[in-house]
Amino acid sequence: MTVKGQGVPAYDPRGLKGMGLGYATSNRGACHLRGYVAAAELGVAPGEADPLDPLEWRGKGGLVKVFQDLHAFSDSLDLCKFSAFAEGAEHYADQYAVAMGIAFTSDDVMAAGERIYNLERHYNNLAGFREGSDTLPARFTEEASTEAGSKGHVSELPQMLAEYYAARGWEGGVVPEAKLRALGIV
Repeated sequence: MTVKGQGVPAYDPRGLKGMGLGYATSNRGACHLRGYVAAAELGVAPGEADPLDPLEWRGKGGLVKVFQDLHAFSDSLDLCKFSAFAEGAEHYADQYAVAMGIAFTSDDVMAAGERIYNLERHYNNLAGFREGSDTLPARFTEEASTEAGSKGHVSELPQMLAEYYAARGWEGGVVPEAKLRALGIV
């Protein structure tokens, strides 16, 4: 599969910068489902008139965080990942509210997802996952792509990680105690 009209190989972190960051920061290894931003980068997300530029790294840190938080919540409901092609936080909030018989908003969905993702990362930190653990193979960060549509590109992982950690409030991939307290985890 390639990006519409661009020839960018799907899921190549040199051609889909957000997916590369998602792979590097997934709490369960390089998983494409934890922060599935490919739909936005490929232009297949519902309601997206124009795809995001898959070759641009700027802005991907915050985008990956949002997708990871949203999917952490939907995963906790045991929903099929494909539901995200038609539903968003508002829909998940409505489903949760009906099932639980309580008021629940899209902000609640995102807050719960953020707590889940931070708790998973905190567990990984306790198990030895530290600064430098969020990475991609050198072929993506050092070797330029030779594929049409992403030729000459590498994954700008250090820049994206800095943006991502700032969006998350993490210190070098580690959830600080202040963040855990702010989220009510400790």
